[in-house]
Amino acid sequence: MLPAESPPFAPLPLIWAAGESVDLRIWAVVLGVGLTLLIAELVRMGLRARRESRDASARPASTGPIVNPTLGVVPLRLEPNEPNSGNPRYFRYLGPFRDEDRAPERPAMPWRRVACPPLRGRVVLVSLFVGADGRGWSEEEIARHLGALERAAKWMEEQAGDYGAAVGVGVSDVYFQVDGESTPETDVVIAQSGGEVGLFEADMTVRALTLMSRAAAAQGFRDAVDFVQEVAARLPDATVAWLLHLRLAGRSYAVPLDRTELDGVSLAFCHARQANFTEPLIRPPVPRAAVIAHEILHLFGAQDKYGWPLSHFPPRSVTRRDVMRLDSERLSELRVDPLTAAELGWTA
Repeated sequence: MLPAESPPFAPLPLIWAAGESVDLRIWAVVLGVGLTLLIAELVRMGLRARRESRDASARPASTGPIVNPTLGVVPLRLEPNEPNSGNPRYFRYLGPFRDEDRAPERPAMPWRRVACPPLRGRVVLVSLFVGADGRGWSEEEIARHLGALERAAKWMEEQAGDYGAAVGVGVSDVYFQVDGESTPETDVVIAQSGGEVGLFEADMTVRALTLMSRAAAAQGFRDAVDFVQEVAARLPDATVAWLLHLRLAGRSYAVPLDRTELDGVSLAFCHARQANFTEPLIRPPVPRAAVIAHEILHLFGAQDKYGWPLSHFPPRSVTRRDVMRLDSERLSELRVDPLTAAELGWTA
């Protein structure tokens, strides 16, 4: 059977009309989708502009912004030492420290817990590198971490200058290095950090101070207090901030003077890599200037601000960019907002 023969003219208008109807529907759908995307983009741009405006207003203009000159690398007169092959501007203290090396005048140490000092004037960062699991820090790893310290120091100087605070943060040219022990077994407790409640390692402060004390003895000092005093005596016009770099993965934290268990000893405890709990280091250490700056600021009174919504804080006092929230690990994306600036003693 052959197919039926179609009339020669009548179907043409019908086919054209049907095609036109389909085309119009397609164009209507495309136009609708385009308008929806345009409206969504305009809303997104409006919200971003509003957020940026709010963030800008949250940081009031300083009454007297200043440019703090970079303090850079600060000499610490403590011998014998040898240059770091990765960066010869830095020197490893060889020790051992002897009684004849003692400074004639040493600063008095605070008794019991005291308030954190303000971040003002001249500050020198001193590093202690502690190995673990039979492996110490390489000179290249130490050089990279000291470079991150320099970036954090310069950033803090710039942030202070925005608030008109005269601050010079330098890095000691002499660092200390000791072998460590195996990865410790630690208990876990439920605790609060910032606005977060979760599982944390128990006795973190005691552990940090114990490592500091053992390192002091290994270098020839009587104890951690003696260690801190002798270094401070050689930097008489500066506030000394200690950093203990442990070659393990784990959670970095700070032991400020108002929470220490050892009179006058405070430090930032920085792991070679970040992890929720202490564990062996599988990959090479990675210095993170943002985390380092965050922990150093704790030593001068800054408080954690992560874990809480921004509405938890006074209006325009904290934004997502505040370094004590650590919403970003890029130091260039972070800043010190008004509430943190007040905690550091930069504003009234």
